[in-house]
Amino acid sequence: MLHKKLPLNSYQIVDITLPNREVGKAFLYSYLAKPKDQKPTPIYLTIYASTIGLDKVTGILDILLIGSFLLSMIIMRVVARAIVNKGLNPLVNLNDQIKLFNYQKQQRQNHSFTFEENTPSYIEVDLIRNELNNFLETNRKMVDNEKRITSDIAHEIKTPIAEIITLTEVHQRFPDDERLAKTFTSDILQISNRMKVIVENLLLLQRTSHSLSIYKEPIEITTLLSSVIHDLNFKYDDIKQRIVLNNTLQQPIIADAFCLKTIITNLLDNALFYSVPSSAINIAINDDVQNVVFTITNTSPINYSETEVNKLVQPLFQHDDSRSNNDRYGLGLSIVDNICKINEYELSISQLTNGEFQVLVRVPKKNCRE
Repeated sequence: MLHKKLPLNSYQIVDITLPNREVGKAFLYSYLAKPKDQKPTPIYLTIYASTIGLDKVTGILDILLIGSFLLSMIIMRVVARAIVNKGLNPLVNLNDQIKLFNYQKQQRQNHSFTFEENTPSYIEVDLIRNELNNFLETNRKMVDNEKRITSDIAHEIKTPIAEIITLTEVHQRFPDDERLAKTFTSDILQISNRMKVIVENLLLLQRTSHSLSIYKEPIEITTLLSSVIHDLNFKYDDIKQRIVLNNTLQQPIIADAFCLKTIITNLLDNALFYSVPSSAINIAINDDVQNVVFTITNTSPINYSETEVNKLVQPLFQHDDSRSNNDRYGLGLSIVDNICKINEYELSISQLTNGEFQVLVRVPKKNCRE
């Protein structure tokens, strides 16, 4: 038996070879036994055990631990992939719809990015989808508006060109007709001037749609109104008698002279033209805490629907679908709307319950500082 000197109440484990040549371990323990009615006796205990079975058990445990680790990794990979695929399914679905967008567009379908059946909804993907749909809707409206504007421009330009061609052909066919020769030059000049006005208004509309240089300066509003009335006097002989001004503004307004004059000129021209003949045009200029408010009110013989009122700022829109009036092109309010947006003015157009037509332009005082 293996015997080593050990202190009392201590133990030691050592590797040994058993008598049967097996590898094992020996547990050595020394303690002090106290039998009853006898003196304490030191006891030395030695226990031998084979480690072959223990090694088999620990080997099996190692294999089980490694196997369970690998299995857990595989399970985690499968579960994570399933969760990620499920979470990304709405985004993949949206991506597939974007890929097919041009194809759908070629087939002239009213395409928008929608949810497929049994597809879960996620707020992050919903935000992207909604923004894309808003962009498409805005883009469709812009395209439709551009198509309408292009068609209306072609119509406005085509009409005077057709008149010039017709007058020229008739004059060439009947050169000796004094009635035609007498008014031919003036007719051509009148038609050409009308074309010039159309082109100038279209260029101004384009200019105010993108960039416009703004130079703010103090403007005396009464002086500006007098200049506008003088410019419109050739169109309306009774303009001075019809204008009713109520100005409570006590100081000059800081604004761009060209922009402000263009706004007032177009609004006053429309009010004079589309109002009841000889009726008064009320112009009120008030100064409140935040804004300088211009209000132009006229008595309108036409009752506009809410949809028509909202369309009045669209380029080349006219209430008269036949466009029988050759002096109006539907560009004035569009130009005013563009100038107001560039200057950060608020434009409000409405028809009151009593039939009066009212246009308000609010100029923020923060924009009236030098």
